[in-house]
Amino acid sequence: MSDYANPYDDYKAELRNNLSFLLDSTNTFSIVLSHRPEFIDDYAKCKARLVLTGHAHGGQFRLPFVGGLVAPGQGFFPKYTAGSHKLNETTMIISRGLGNSIIPFRIFNRPEIIVVKLESKQD
Repeated sequence: MSDYANPYDDYKAELRNNLSFLLDSTNTFSIVLSHRPEFIDDYAKCKARLVLTGHAHGGQFRLPFVGGLVAPGQGFFPKYTAGSHKLNETTMIISRGLGNSIIPFRIFNRPEIIVVKLESKQD
C-alpha cells in the first residue's frame, strides 16, 4: 500500500499557518473571510473574532424544521449551512449565497445576501 496524502489535511495545515498571526494579536478585532464554515474550530483556536463565510449553499436543499440536507465539505445533514454560530469568542456568519453548487437548483432554500453592520464598543 502506498502512502496517501490527504489534501484535506494539507488545506487545514495551511489554514492554521495562515491564521497563526492572530494568536499574537492582542486587543485586536480580527475579521476572517473564508470559504469553509466547517473549520469553525480552527478559527476559534486562532482567536478570530468574526468569520464571514459561505460555501455550504444553505445545504442546497432544506427541509422545514430539519435544515440543510447536503453541503460541500460537510456531507449529509451539515451543521453549518446558514445563520450565525458562536464558538468561544468567535462569531461565524454563514451566507447561503446567490448561486448553486453542481446541482442547478435549490429547494426551500432562498438565495440571500447578508449585510453586516459593525459598530465599535463605547467605553
